[in-house]
Amino acid sequence: MCKEIFNFIPVYRQLFKKMTNLFPKRFFVLGIYGKLQKNPGEETLEYAIGCDVGGTFVKMGVVLADGAVTARDMVPLPPLTSPGYLASWLAGALTAFQEKNAPDGTPPKGVGIGIPGPVRFPDGTLFDPPNLPFSGEIPLGKLLRGLLPVPVTIDNDATVQTIGEAWVGQGKGVKNFIYLALGTGIGGGIVTDGAITRGALGMAGEIGHLTIDWHGRPCRCGSRGCLETYASINGIANSLREMGPSLPADIRESLENGAWSGLPGLLKERLDQGETRWQKVWDIFADALGAGMGSLINLFNPEKIIISGGLSYHSPLFLSRAVETSRRYCFRRPAASCDIVTSRLKDNAGIIGAARMAFLSTGNTP
Repeated sequence: MCKEIFNFIPVYRQLFKKMTNLFPKRFFVLGIYGKLQKNPGEETLEYAIGCDVGGTFVKMGVVLADGAVTARDMVPLPPLTSPGYLASWLAGALTAFQEKNAPDGTPPKGVGIGIPGPVRFPDGTLFDPPNLPFSGEIPLGKLLRGLLPVPVTIDNDATVQTIGEAWVGQGKGVKNFIYLALGTGIGGGIVTDGAITRGALGMAGEIGHLTIDWHGRPCRCGSRGCLETYASINGIANSLREMGPSLPADIRESLENGAWSGLPGLLKERLDQGETRWQKVWDIFADALGAGMGSLINLFNPEKIIISGGLSYHSPLFLSRAVETSRRYCFRRPAASCDIVTSRLKDNAGIIGAARMAFLSTGNTP
């Protein structure tokens, strides 16, 4: 199967290049840092490529051994028909990116990829990804290693972002912390005694599916009352539906057509206009997040909880209440020793963490 896909890489590379011309330029951040050149006489720069696969976009970056991002692209994920197509498209996109942005034309030490869903580490097998149109056991790591001429490492996207935070972000030098990525759902990563907590199958850290109300809202995972049914974009949509049919046209339209990612912005606009009833949605979000963080503090006694993801940009609307609520759901002493902060790496956390993973997997530990 790998040989069959390999024969199509040039085709998908051309498809990738054509796709970038079909979308408005605002969808791309193409080479905004520029191609890095070494000075004459200097040693060849060591770098890795980090790739952060989302539900609709893929971010890629050139990352040096000190964690600096020197080039970054963001491209839309095409409609996917099979795991083989995903693997071949990613291989073509990464190859095109490397050819355009490689420092001095040298190959990377490796490629690291973060992808949503449960991933068995280190072989990179993906299980029933919630945001991709196929299910089952998907040997994505094996497929990509057969398509790319450099080492490939794959892990869960939130775990990869956690690695980025531990390397050069808010988690640097912190031995015990928890990372929360608040977006469509909730991704999570746990660092204990300086190491990622992976669990028996390498699939630990699904904090979004921590149950906070066993009689609560149904979750797409099949359970009820999961944290992400309250404190995520999906959770915001759930809270709005529970407010009844008398919703403004723009909010109702977003709910009906599935454009939920715009809901936080719509709510903020209405709050800015003095429509205070919409704060209730953020209060539900904050109380659920706070209860979840309280449980995490009791379980892991972290020094920090780092809040990231797209919803972290709206943290003034929920974070102070969430922190206050968390204190009511955990013991006083571990609560007092835990700082709850927002990420400084933001959208680069996944790229940086994926590259760090690539460096570590090849023994090139910066």
